[in-house]
Amino acid sequence: MPLNVALIIFELVLMVLAICIHDCAQAWAANKLGDPTARMLGRMTMNPAAHFDLFGMVIWPLLYIWRSPMVLGWGKPVPMTWRNFSKKNGEMLATLAGPAAQLGTAIVCLIVLVILKHTVAGAADSLVDALVLTMRAPVDTTALPGVFPVLLLLDIAIFVNLLLAIFNLVPIPFLDGGKILVHFLPYDAAKAFEQYGLYIMIAFFFFGFTIIMAVFSPVFTIFQRLLLSL
Repeated sequence: MPLNVALIIFELVLMVLAICIHDCAQAWAANKLGDPTARMLGRMTMNPAAHFDLFGMVIWPLLYIWRSPMVLGWGKPVPMTWRNFSKKNGEMLATLAGPAAQLGTAIVCLIVLVILKHTVAGAADSLVDALVLTMRAPVDTTALPGVFPVLLLLDIAIFVNLLLAIFNLVPIPFLDGGKILVHFLPYDAAKAFEQYGLYIMIAFFFFGFTIIMAVFSPVFTIFQRLLLSL
């Protein structure tokens, strides 16, 4: 199997898993905070079929994944009934649980990589190659150790989960960031935000990637430096 095809498969599988983590975490948090809607609709699960969105998980990612590892995706919106929450900010906390779970997954993957670096022969010497290959830069794979696919998988998992966490926190109407922002806006401003949501989303398609990269690049760099220095 060509290396680029293997990388694309890794990225797609990990993107779907990251989306499932996000949606399952929101459903779990909502249930804990008093709203069982998502749980009753079968969303409190890691089964991709429960969160599947044809455009967000298949069509949109496949349009871009052949050209860049910077692939974005999403699942079906997690249903919440705000009246059910026992706390006033319950819906906001449940929404925030999705990106928080993706950030937590990236941290766990970082910890596992550091452990492998210090316990498995050849892991430390091939970490840089894994970081380079995650960005689809050319790497000589002829002399890499047997643990390398695991290192690469974990590094791509960090990349994908951080990217999707930051993407979800962009403050536009159909993303978590927009749902959270509404809780802090005055009533009239919140209504205007929702009213002009379509125009905000159109603007996002032109300028959103620049916003995401402005946050993602330094955060991912911190993770890389921690991995190489710890």
